[in-house]
Amino acid sequence: MSRSVAPAASTPRLVGRPRRLTLDGLLDTAIEMGLADLNMKDLAARLGVGIATLYRYVANRDELIRLASGRQAYRQTPADTGQPLAELVRDYAASLYSSIGANPHLVIGFIEARLGIAAEIEFLENYLAAMRARGYGIAAAMDLYRSLGMIVLGAAAARAHFSALSAQGTDQATELDRAFAVWEPDELPNLREAASYYADADAICDWRTVLDRIIADFERKHGKG
Repeated sequence: MSRSVAPAASTPRLVGRPRRLTLDGLLDTAIEMGLADLNMKDLAARLGVGIATLYRYVANRDELIRLASGRQAYRQTPADTGQPLAELVRDYAASLYSSIGANPHLVIGFIEARLGIAAEIEFLENYLAAMRARGYGIAAAMDLYRSLGMIVLGAAAARAHFSALSAQGTDQATELDRAFAVWEPDELPNLREAASYYADADAICDWRTVLDRIIADFERKHGKG
C-alpha cells in the first residue's frame, strides 16, 4: 500500500522588495562617475534603478552634488599623526587642492553658493580639532584656514583655466601674444617685460610657496604647534 506524502511547505513569499540602494551607495557611485558632468539618467542606469528612485534620496541634482562633494572632501581629510604645524597645514591644503583640482566645477559651485558648508563641514571640523590639539584657538585657526582656502581656490581656478586652454589647443603665452598683436610694439612696455612671468602656469599654480610664507608668518605670530 503506497503511503501518501504530504506536500512540501511552500517557501513564504517575501513581502515587498529588499532595498537595493542606500544614500551612501548613491553618493559613492556619483563620486566614482565624476561629479563634473554627472547627470541623473546615467547615474540611475549605473545603479540599475529608475530615475524616480534617486529622488527618494535627494531632492535634485544640486543636492546630490552638495552631499557627494562633502563626502568626497571628508574622505580626503588628512590623518592627524601629531606632525608639526607646517606639515599639518600643508597636508590639509594638498588634500583640498587635490579634491578641487580633480573637480573644478566645485570652484564654480562655491562661487554660485550651490555647495555651501556641506562641501567642507567634516573637513573643517577635523582641521579645527587638529589645530586645537596643538594649542591654537578657534579664531587663529580660522584665520589660517581662510588664508589656506583663498590660496588653494585661486590656484585650483588657475589650473582649471590652463587645462581649458590646453583643451582648446592653446596656452597662456599664445593668448598673450594674440592680445599684444592689437597694440603697437612700443605700448604696454611693463606687461611685455613681465610676459614670461604672466604666462608661467607652474608659478601661478604654485600654492605651496605662497602657503609656506603664510605658515611662517602664523608661527611667528602664534608660536609653533
